[in-house]
Amino acid sequence: MRRSAPAPLRASSLAALAVLALAGPALGQEDPIAPLEEQIRLSRQQLAAIRDEQRRLRTEMDALSAQIHDVSAELENLNQQARNQEALLREMDHQLVLRDQQVLATTSDLLRTKDQLVEKEVLFARRARDLYVRGPLANWQVLLAAENFSDLINRYQYLYLVALYDRLLVKQIEDLKGLLEEQYDMLRREVQGLRETRSEKVREIQDLYLLERERGRRLRTVRGQQATAARQLEELELAETELTGLVDRLEREREAAEALAAASPTASTLVPEDRGTLSWPVQGRVIYGFGQQRNPDGTRIIRQGMGIAAAEQTEVKAVATGTVAFAQPYLSYGPSVILSHGGGYYTVYLYLSEILVREGDLVATGQVLGRVGGADTPEGPHLEFQIRVNREAVDPRPWLRGSGG
Repeated sequence: MRRSAPAPLRASSLAALAVLALAGPALGQEDPIAPLEEQIRLSRQQLAAIRDEQRRLRTEMDALSAQIHDVSAELENLNQQARNQEALLREMDHQLVLRDQQVLATTSDLLRTKDQLVEKEVLFARRARDLYVRGPLANWQVLLAAENFSDLINRYQYLYLVALYDRLLVKQIEDLKGLLEEQYDMLRREVQGLRETRSEKVREIQDLYLLERERGRRLRTVRGQQATAARQLEELELAETELTGLVDRLEREREAAEALAAASPTASTLVPEDRGTLSWPVQGRVIYGFGQQRNPDGTRIIRQGMGIAAAEQTEVKAVATGTVAFAQPYLSYGPSVILSHGGGYYTVYLYLSEILVREGDLVATGQVLGRVGGADTPEGPHLEFQIRVNREAVDPRPWLRGSGG
């Protein structure tokens, strides 16, 4: 009678086949971290773009600060930097959320892998104990106990499956240990990245705080400059109105004097043919011209003359022969001189530090009238030079010769 394999052996064979059928599902699962890594990659690209814009804005800010510029442009640059910083912080918040999710996902995978490893190690320990109890000759005993060739083949297949199961179990343990090490490394990297991102966010918040302080300081400066410019503009407009009235009065007095003397009007020492031939009242750089000007704070002002920068106490000379019609401090212009050249022509010299002529003096071309002042003005030491014709201010630049030095 043919005997079948012992019941314990059949049970072990079925267990081996079950393990072979179920082996490795955890190793073949779809990686749930991949979408998070793609989101983090996109987030990093966006962060890089924001930082590029931040560097561009800071470069522009440095360029603005290195020159005389419109303060409103600087303030707008600061506002753009603040908006850029806020966008950077929002993106970093998003990246922190993604990194938290990735750490949680990696931790979950790590725990599952640990559980699988413990399960496999328990199975391996049980197999090792069974092999020890059976002894080194157990396999040969199983084969030698076969009653016929068919039984021998069945027993050989059984031993083959058992050995295959053992090798597979060892390989699974090795693979799980390798996967566990990779997950440990990944978790360490993600935790480190999370810490670095948080530290970077703290630095960005500090930068934003400093930027907000700078913006507030600059805003206060701009508002102060605007208030100062508004006062100066008001004073200047009042002074211009008063100066025009003064010239009108001087012209009326001249006309009245000529009529009273019943004589022909005095020949003018300044005529249209003199355009482009007059010497400069002072050598220097033109800092503002005739007509409407735009201040750095965005306000606009109408200039009745041209500003010529020069060192304090530089001599100011008459551009043509004339009579001193006015020589005294005048409103916000300080010490001022007005020469009458007859025929309704006047030259005006403003922002002097001192006057060296008296009203009624007849002065020649090139004679010193006073010295440059204006140190307390926003433009610094300079002379404002005007020409009035029939009470109206005209652009004095075309009347002067050359560049003026």
